[in-house]
Amino acid sequence: MAIILIVDDDPTVRLIAGELLRSEDHAIVEAEDGDEALKIVASMAVDLVVLDMLMPNKDGLETIVELRRRNPGIRILAISSGGRMEPGHLLRTAMLFGADECLQKPLRLTPFSEAVARLLAQPSQAAAAMAMR
Repeated sequence: MAIILIVDDDPTVRLIAGELLRSEDHAIVEAEDGDEALKIVASMAVDLVVLDMLMPNKDGLETIVELRRRNPGIRILAISSGGRMEPGHLLRTAMLFGADECLQKPLRLTPFSEAVARLLAQPSQAAAAMAMR
């Protein structure tokens, strides 16, 4: 069982993603924006962050930068519908900023489940760096 933080300002996305992941026996924590997500990650160990790119207060790109600065080994799955821009552009940018994988919304069951499984199967970046020493 992994602890997964779902960060999205849309409660419907949090609900659907959370139900899917709970059905796979993961513990779910939710946040409405990047500020709330950073507080949660500072207070508890999280295995994976599912992070929307377009949110109020602190958007996904700012949150990725802060997560990587504070906890370089955390795994991040960036998600986005793109808003006014093409979603692929925003998600490619998220990868450049440090996301491990990305998916376009609306989330589809199989690709979402497979991406989560892949990320959880990988050692965190911090663990991988320690193993290389």
